[in-house]
Amino acid sequence: MKGRLKLFPMMLALVLVTGCKGSSDDSAQAAPVSAPQQVAVAVVQPDPPPPSPPAVLPSRPAPIVTVGPPGPTNSLDLPPSSNAAQPAPFPREVTAFMVDRDSCDHFRGEEPYDAERRAYIEESVAELCSGTDAKLALLRKRYDKMPDVISALSSYDARIEGEEP
Repeated sequence: MKGRLKLFPMMLALVLVTGCKGSSDDSAQAAPVSAPQQVAVAVVQPDPPPPSPPAVLPSRPAPIVTVGPPGPTNSLDLPPSSNAAQPAPFPREVTAFMVDRDSCDHFRGEEPYDAERRAYIEESVAELCSGTDAKLALLRKRYDKMPDVISALSSYDARIEGEEP
């Protein structure tokens, strides 16, 4: 046995130094070449999380649109009067008429550059100008003893209804 124990390490050393004959270049050329097998691999993606519901913003109420500006109690663009220091230089109905009539005159002077604008102007004129001729005549008659009121009302045309702007 002693001889075998010495022989085994030597054989092992020879095998390691010379290498295997089966893996040499000659045997690699002689062996049939087989293509590596392709293995289909399916990648399974995890289910995406369900979409979160869209954030719902509280809806604001739509603005209220009026054809004409609301009539102020004391408009700064009214003609001057001798009572200008008072909070209301003219009677309330005269002030309201002047504001409404100025809005009417504004729309009467607008240019209708397309059909939609023309319809809007006609609607505004119909709403704001209806009855202003009779109201002006009534105010001139009612306040004929107040020169400031008559002076302020004198700048308005007596007849505008039924006229084209």
